Amino acid sequence: MEIAYIYDGSFPGLLTAVFTAFERREQPCVIAEEDGLQVSFGQRVSRIQSRDDLADRVEAGIRRKMGDEGYDNIWTAFLSCDTAKAVKIYRYIRLGMKLGVDIHSHISHEDVLPIINMNKYTGNEAHLLTGFVRFSLMENGVYFAKITPKNNVLPIIMPHFADRYSDQPFLIFDRPHKLAGVFDLKGWYLVEADGLTLPDIAEDEEQWRGLWRKFYNTISIKERANHKLRRGHLPKRYWENMTEILL
Repeated sequence: MEIAYIYDGSFPGLLTAVFTAFERREQPCVIAEEDGLQVSFGQRVSRIQSRDDLADRVEAGIRRKMGDEGYDNIWTAFLSCDTAKAVKIYRYIRLGMKLGVDIHSHISHEDVLPIINMNKYTGNEAHLLTGFVRFSLMENGVYFAKITPKNNVLPIIMPHFADRYSDQPFLIFDRPHKLAGVFDLKGWYLVEADGLTLPDIAEDEEQWRGLWRKFYNTISIKERANHKLRRGHLPKRYWENMTEILL
């Protein structure tokens, strides 16, 4: 009988599900959050309670057998928007426990290639956002930026901005994932941000925005405009958060 695991959607929850599968010698065909689970006829469902101690044991085992590269691959894949990421990660871990670090040379394997693709997609979006994020100064002296990524890339890009803007407090709000990255001059951390309320923008912020748009329009050459190429380098879904582009 096929079995499906329901977990809480967290990374420790997923690693707990992996531990449970190994302990019970089960091979779940689905690992999903309850809202995203579609149970097939005759399929048994098992709800997995997240446990940090079991998740830590799985992490240690991954690092020991697959190395830090294997663990980093798993973590990045977990940030993907792929709805089937959890079971794909489980299959990757199961293979990695057999092959060890040799798994990194099996790039075309059916349980490895999905992880590579998820990592590439997530990593590419994170890279793009290091250049597309636009900050605005708020009345309280904090710089604020909003992003709308498909993947949960905030944990990836926060170290970049914390290093680049180490002398100013800032907040990056990921609207789709209802998550905020906060830098308070001492370090950065993530907080849930459902229903986030912001102060007004600083008095002269709109003037700076106007100057930035004027600069952007001044250096552009209308006769050489290539809108298709522009959308290729700057996907349209990012435009709403970019100061220089008026929609």
